[in-house]
Parts: sequence; C-alpha cells; structure tokens
Amino acid sequence: MRELLVVLNTRAQSFLKRAFELRWHTVVQNLASFLIVGGFTVAVFFVSRFATDYLITQAHIGLFLFHRFLSMLLYVFFITVNVGNMIVSFGTLYRSQEVGFLMSLPISHAKIFLIKFVDNFFYSSSTLTLLGLAMLLGYGSYFDMPWYFYFVVIFFVMLPFMLIAGILATTTLMLLIQLGTRIGFRLLLVLLLCCYALSVYGYFQVTNPMSLVEEVMKLWPNVNDYLGYLDPPLVKFLPNHWVAEFLYWSIHNDYGRALPYFALLLLTMLGLIALAGLIARKYYYESWLAVSDLRATKSARNSTQPGTFQLGSGRLFTPQLDVLLRRDFSLFFREPSQWLHLMLMFLLLVMFLVSMATMNLRFDQPATQANAFLTVFLFNSFLVASLALRFVFPVVSLEGDAFWTVRASPLVLRRLYWYKVLVSLVVVLCIAETLTVSSAYLFAHDWHLTVVACAITFFVVITLVGANVAAGGYFAAYKERNPIRIASSQGASLTFLGSMAYLTLVTAVII
Repeated sequence: MRELLVVLNTRAQSFLKRAFELRWHTVVQNLASFLIVGGFTVAVFFVSRFATDYLITQAHIGLFLFHRFLSMLLYVFFITVNVGNMIVSFGTLYRSQEVGFLMSLPISHAKIFLIKFVDNFFYSSSTLTLLGLAMLLGYGSYFDMPWYFYFVVIFFVMLPFMLIAGILATTTLMLLIQLGTRIGFRLLLVLLLCCYALSVYGYFQVTNPMSLVEEVMKLWPNVNDYLGYLDPPLVKFLPNHWVAEFLYWSIHNDYGRALPYFALLLLTMLGLIALAGLIARKYYYESWLAVSDLRATKSARNSTQPGTFQLGSGRLFTPQLDVLLRRDFSLFFREPSQWLHLMLMFLLLVMFLVSMATMNLRFDQPATQANAFLTVFLFNSFLVASLALRFVFPVVSLEGDAFWTVRASPLVLRRLYWYKVLVSLVVVLCIAETLTVSSAYLFAHDWHLTVVACAITFFVVITLVGANVAAGGYFAAYKERNPIRIASSQGASLTFLGSMAYLTLVTAVII
C-alpha cells in the first residue's frame, strides 16, 4: 500500500504544479477554463431545474414517472462512462510507456492496475462528472434539499455509481484481452459491439417508456404514488435503478427505504474494486504481454507486406499530399483505439437512426414538427461535435516528437494545416450530411426542410472542424501519443464546451 500512496501522491503533486504554474500561458488557460466551465455548469444547472419544474409542475407526469425517466437517463450515462473508460483504458493500461516503466519497479501488478485505473477514470470521466453534478444541483434545488443531501449524493452515490461503470469497463477489458488471444481480436471486437448494442436496445425494450407512460396515466390523478410494481424485475439489479430509487425516497424524507439502495451502491463498488484487484493480480501482466506481442507481430507484418496505402506503393496524388495521406492512414489504422472508437460511434449513429425510424415524427401540427426537428438537429449536432473533438482535435498533436521532420522537409507549414482542415472537413461533412438527410427523411419527405437542414449542417461542420483544428494546434501536446487522452485533456474540454455554446446559439437563431 505504501508504494501505491507514493505514486498517487507524486501524481497529485504533478497535477497541482501544472495547475498553479505562474506562467502567462497557464494562467490564461486556467482562467479561461474556469470561466467557460463555470458558465457551462451554471447553464446546465438552470436547464436541469427548468426541466424538473416543467415535467412535474406543468406536464404533471408525477414523481414516480419522473424518476423512471431519470433512471433511463442514468442508464445512458452509465453506458457512456463505461464505453469511455473501456476505450481510454486500452491506451492507459496497455499502450502507455509509463506502464512499461512501472512494470520494472518492485510494485505488484494489482497496484499498477489500480494506479492506472485512477488515472484513466479521471481522464475519461471528468467532463461527464461535471455535467452530472450540475444536473444534480438543479434537481436538488427544485426540491429544496438540505446541504448534506448534495454531499452524500456526490461522494457516496454518484461517485460509486461512476466507479462501478469504470471498474467494470477496465476489468472486462482485461478479461476480453485474455479471451482475444484464444478466439482472435477481430471476432472479439464484433462480439463486443453486439453486446453494447443489445444492452441498450434490450434495456429500452424491457422498460418500454411509452408503455410505462400509458400505465401511469391510467391512474390519474394518483401519479405521485409509488408504482414499483410496474418496474420489470431485471432493472432492479441495475445501478441506475438504485440511484433513482435513492433519490425518490430521499425527496420524500423516507431514509429508511433509501438506505438499502445507498448500501447496495457502496458495497457493489467495494466488491468490484476488490474483485478487480484479484483479477489484475493474476491476469493484468499476462494481458499486457499479449498486447505487447500483438503490437510486435503486427509491426513485423506491416513492414513486410506493403499495401495500397503503404509508403512505397503507386502514387495516387501529388507527392506531398500523397505522403501525408498515406502516413495518416497508416497511423490511424495501426492504433486500435482509433478505429475501435470510430466503430463504436458508427454503431451509436446506426442505433440512433434505427430508433428514430420506429418513432412517429410526421406530425400534423407545424409547432410539434418544429420541436421534433429541433430535438433531432440538436442530437445530430452533438454527435458531430463529439466526432470532431475525438478525431479532429488531436490531429496536430499526433505529429508528436517527429514534428521536426515536417519542419525540416520542403513543406510549407500553412499547407500542412490546410491539409488537416480539408481532410477532416471532407470526412466529418460526409458523415454529418448523411445523418442529416437520413433524419430529415422522417419528416414527411419534406425536401424543403431537408435542404435547409443540410445547409445548416454544412456551416456547423465548417465551424466545428475549424475550431477543433485551431484549438488542437493551440493546446497541442506533442509528448502525448494516445489520441484519446489528447481528446480528454483540459484544452479539449474547453473546446467541447465552446462547441456546445456555439450549438446553443445556432439553435436560438433557428428558433
């Protein structure tokens, strides 16, 4: 335990030193972070309070149905944290140079795993934690909850809830790597994507929000009564249900019924941490060696089997553009976390379109159709902003320590930046416009609306891509080789919050 505390203390001191470094660049960056993050947090707080007030006071859905919707939102939040931790942990636990250094020290493999898990958790979940806490504050302020309610919920409810999602992701990844050495990593990837898709689809099929609303509204005006018999038995074993139940009984001041869910969250978190330590003691080093062997084998195979986009094959474009395209193509597909994350995002897009196809969005009333259009537009824009942050923001930083070769080559630096902007713009624009046209198809085949939506999306994509390339160059981290960590940095969080503010402004103009 002493070695674990020493490493964590060193990591904390390093973070505090960077945060309070008295250089104008650091001071300006921290001040801008505080203003943007603080403003965004305040905005989310008011949105959460307004939504709670509207659903309960004006829509009259009742406290039970409101907390079941909250439970569904928490499930999506849980899956998001889980997927984010699994993707980021692959680079943090298996591709980081620091892990190789720690493996050479007299520290047990379980302690190394826990150290990197803490590092991974805060890198991948900091922005989501901020959003969750702001929504929680808005929720609690509506019900005039006391100060200790926030303390208990933040540190003993929401934190265990997120840690359960994170530790499940990293432990599952460790076991999946062991399984991948036996059945092949490509088959394992397909199975993993299918599992995530089925988990989301199956949850909403079991809970069936529309059927739940119909059942609750049959009991009008007794919609505030506890209607737990409407809950499917399966959801009672999920952490998001425990959180929703704790909040429901807490606002009723019935802490006797809230305490069991509180205990379930804490005991599950502690049990999973202990289980992860035991599994890491046996399998972490083996899985780390398996990934290292796979990287070495893949590098040898790539060096002996030149393909269409390998350097040295037939030229496709002008010499400078041809080299840049081949290099970026090879870098992207040689990094598993890159194409794995891209496939997961495509899976989310497909699930979104399939779920929309099952909904009736062809309303007769123009106001209702306009509201539906704005909702879909906001969700599409959020996906595009996430795509730009994840894959466009790191493009400058990924030049890495070898950036001197670019500066020493007969290549104008301005041309390199324009190349990054244009390539990113073409890729993101194709995805965004495809998503926009597919979504607009659901609105009664209205091609006028489709043209307007495509035009708005075109300018939104140009702005988001340009902002991410510019901010990625300003906050460039050439020492960081993991693109996911670059997209989770402080500069990336500021860029994402700025993108959200821009999308809010665009939506206000559309309204």
